[in-house]
Amino acid sequence: MDTEEAVDRSIEFLENKAGYYTHRLESSKLEENVWVMRFDVGVFAVKIVEVKIDDKTERIIGYERPK
Repeated sequence: MDTEEAVDRSIEFLENKAGYYTHRLESSKLEENVWVMRFDVGVFAVKIVEVKIDDKTERIIGYERPK
């Protein structure tokens, strides 16, 4: 899985499962076979969510909502 695929998979999850239709990519990095994608999902204020994707299986393995 490359960066573009990880971004697309994360956006698909945010829109279809998490209900966020406004999102801006803040950062993406690959750490020990796990993509860590951070998005700002806030409309007026910054609200950061983190989506973790397994590089080999391409499955979402973690999701952290804004606090």
